[in-house]
Amino acid sequence: MRYHRLLLLTALIAGARPLAAQGGFLGVTSIELSTPLGDTKHFVDTGLGAGLGWEGRWTVNSHTSAGFGLVFSEFSQHEDGTMQFPSGAVTGKMLRQLFSQQLLATGYFFPGGRGQVRYYAGGGIGATQMDQNVNLGTQLLSKSAWHFTLAPEIGAEIRSHDGFLVGVVALRYNGAMAAGDYVGGGSRHFQNITLRFGFGEQ
Repeated sequence: MRYHRLLLLTALIAGARPLAAQGGFLGVTSIELSTPLGDTKHFVDTGLGAGLGWEGRWTVNSHTSAGFGLVFSEFSQHEDGTMQFPSGAVTGKMLRQLFSQQLLATGYFFPGGRGQVRYYAGGGIGATQMDQNVNLGTQLLSKSAWHFTLAPEIGAEIRSHDGFLVGVVALRYNGAMAAGDYVGGGSRHFQNITLRFGFGEQ
């Protein structure tokens, strides 16, 4: 399933080049570095998760833009310990993994005028599919669900002198609302804070 997601993201990035030729469109490919919070941290207590994203931004007026974005990310943790289940506990070596596929409609407000550095605030609203895996050697436990997601963001667009190349540095909170029936029983409210480094053309 992860290969299909990567293929879809590659197709989006390739398809962004003709769109970039249109005035007022910015296609951004991003590296996503995330710190787990809440139920994410309870399941995978690792310092950092990595992801890859793509976002299209269309200029609405001199102070606003709107678009959509797609992000694939992963958290994983090797552990030698005990995990509780409704029917009992399992002790031993295990690999915990949490994969997410996020699709958001985005909007941003730029308070300042046009320049090489433009700060913004805004974010996205949409859905995140969470895939939770627990590998216990010969046994794999897997659960999946879709979550309604709110993702506020602050950041900056940094343009080259000719305005053609654009870098993006941003901080996003990903708040996937409680849903699903995951390993261990019950719904989960997965959260993380993501540092985004993007690069695109306009």
